[in-house]
Amino acid sequence: MMLAVDFFLNFLLYPFVINLFRKKQFGEYIRKEGPDLHNYKEGTPTMGGIVFVLTSVFFGFLMKVEPVFLLSILTFFTIGLLDDMTSIRKKRAEGLFAKQKFLFQILASILILFLIDVDTSIDVFGKGLELGLWYYIFAVLVIVGGSNAVNLTDGLDGLAGWVFLSGAIPYWFFLKTRGIDEKFLPLVCAGVLAFLVFNSKPAKIFMGDTGALALGGFIGTVAVVTKTEFYLLLFFPIIVLETVSVMLQVTSYKLFKKRVFKMAPLHHHFELLGWKEEKVVGVFTAFNLISALVALEITGVIG
Repeated sequence: MMLAVDFFLNFLLYPFVINLFRKKQFGEYIRKEGPDLHNYKEGTPTMGGIVFVLTSVFFGFLMKVEPVFLLSILTFFTIGLLDDMTSIRKKRAEGLFAKQKFLFQILASILILFLIDVDTSIDVFGKGLELGLWYYIFAVLVIVGGSNAVNLTDGLDGLAGWVFLSGAIPYWFFLKTRGIDEKFLPLVCAGVLAFLVFNSKPAKIFMGDTGALALGGFIGTVAVVTKTEFYLLLFFPIIVLETVSVMLQVTSYKLFKKRVFKMAPLHHHFELLGWKEEKVVGVFTAFNLISALVALEITGVIG
């Protein structure tokens, strides 16, 4: 019942928020190095994550979900909101400096680790891998990496939202089979689904860093708290590939002055190969969903 109320509240709020943000000129600034195909999107209202994050937190509070999950999504939401507002104020695609954003993300991750009981081993197909003190660095990388990975994926209409849902819903079933009744994840999914009604092409609003950093930081926190860090690779392979594509591109260009891809993140590479935006979103979402379903099979959830 609560999921339905969350969905319809988001569905009703978004038209109002879209009109408000248009009047306030809270629009997206498109990176000049991006594909020319995206120039028409400049000025589209951004910061759409405000609605699905805050409604999810409200209902999560009513349902008494784990406070660390509420703290996680709100903390990374705040970092993203600050980044988006800085971009709007400066009237450019870049908001906070990369070092500033990275520092805030690290501090948020450390705060989350401070508030939970940390187990320094990770589960890999039922076998524990002890990391000792290295685990703390690993956990920070999982949370910060998750936050940035979703942000990198958020480059096409509907892409980040659909990829998130295609991994998060199977991931939730996986957690339930491990005896983990994670109530907040379905609430977040309901809000994101309502957002996608207005974000799928042609997008009337973007989630912005406000939503992308919040979703990634939250899912990273869920993985750390539930000791399922390794399984993020199986349930969210697209956001991993998007991140790896950027790392490869930057490393290759700095070392050899050569590009591995036509453009990174990976979704831009396929756009420049001639794929339509809808095709990239559809194929990436399908690939992520198939991987997540395979993960459910190999972990014994379905057979």
